[in-house]
Amino acid sequence: MARMGGSHLLRRLFGESGQLLLPARCAGCARFGTLLCEPCQAAMQPAHGPGRCPNCSARWQGADNCPRCLAWRYLDGALAAHEMTGAARQVVHALKYGRARVYAPLMAARIAPLAAAQPFDAVYPVPLHPSRYRDRGFNQAGLILDALAWPTGPGELRRIRKTATQVGKHLRERRTNVDGAFAYDGPSLAGLRVALVDDVITTGATMDECARVLREAGARSVAGFAFARASHEGTGPIRD
Repeated sequence: MARMGGSHLLRRLFGESGQLLLPARCAGCARFGTLLCEPCQAAMQPAHGPGRCPNCSARWQGADNCPRCLAWRYLDGALAAHEMTGAARQVVHALKYGRARVYAPLMAARIAPLAAAQPFDAVYPVPLHPSRYRDRGFNQAGLILDALAWPTGPGELRRIRKTATQVGKHLRERRTNVDGAFAYDGPSLAGLRVALVDDVITTGATMDECARVLREAGARSVAGFAFARASHEGTGPIRD
């Protein structure tokens, strides 16, 4: 068994047990007694309905799909619950970087209603590379999917190549960065409508590459679901 460094061990212990010893605080405003207070919940911007792209949940005032998702080659569509700003951003960071796993069910509850718009037969979490999984101690997409209790697919979608950070990269650079980074191991997915789950959709390049692999395995369609959508406008770069 590989030895775990001291700093790595402390981060894991804080993430997995430290959060249980501290009183709940709102991710948005730090108010004690709740994971997300009612005012912060009410202030979170929905990523669906008027003013959003019906296919990718990004900000869009046009009648049809926006130019962002027209660049996707394998992903049929991807919906998110909230815009990646304000309290929604803080919730994402609390889970992914603060290692506060208690936020996964909250995020799952916001994602769950989106499934009615894009039915599927099987779902996979967007995977982390094993080295990043070891460092973080969990895959945030996997935790969200566990809380959703949706039907998981056969086999396994894996990240087989460690990629550089996506921070500051444009869509073309992100595509190149994740090209060949995933693999599917398992039986044929012929005829299945497949879905992907993640915490955040930024450009969609990562999900699109996952969709390519799943389509090569026979998937009839691939849709995506996430808690937050970064519309590339005023939200800053998002770390994958």
